[in-house]
Amino acid sequence: MSDVPIPATDPPPGWTRHAFERTKPVKAPAHAVWQWLQAPETFTRQVWPYWVEFVEGSGTDGASGFSEGVLNVHHGPLIHAAGVLTRIDEDARLRDLHYFYGSYMISMKLIRPALLRFAVAEDEQNSDACHLTVRVECDIRPWIDGIWTNLQRFFWWSFFSDAARKGRRIAAGRGSHRRG
Repeated sequence: MSDVPIPATDPPPGWTRHAFERTKPVKAPAHAVWQWLQAPETFTRQVWPYWVEFVEGSGTDGASGFSEGVLNVHHGPLIHAAGVLTRIDEDARLRDLHYFYGSYMISMKLIRPALLRFAVAEDEQNSDACHLTVRVECDIRPWIDGIWTNLQRFFWWSFFSDAARKGRRIAAGRGSHRRG
């Protein structure tokens, strides 16, 4: 278990904890999808004007990239989500990013991210496939629940498609970060 402290995660009064979780089959080997998820370029090569940054050397024992303790921020119009990688379990292929107070999506008065988790599991019947799980926990105003769920469905749909395409590219030995 990690020694990285987890930021406070209780919702403020008048807010609720919204958890969005989806598990989808991916037609690519688990090791390849995990390799794609563990490459900082997967997240730092965003569509302008959105950016993801890692604070180099901020992790436990001065580590960088996807290491426990590394500081991270997603930012752009309508988003500022700063956090710390609190758990990376290579054997279980699981990673948690906890967000700090002051992080928001759309507005600080509407949606405050708390956790982003990725997990990759083997497909027991097919070694060339896996199951990718994404979990996003946010503190939200209760009236935005349905809207936020639908926005999450839309956003993560394209992420799952990318995971399959890039995972197959890695498995074939062709890299993962070229366009297409």
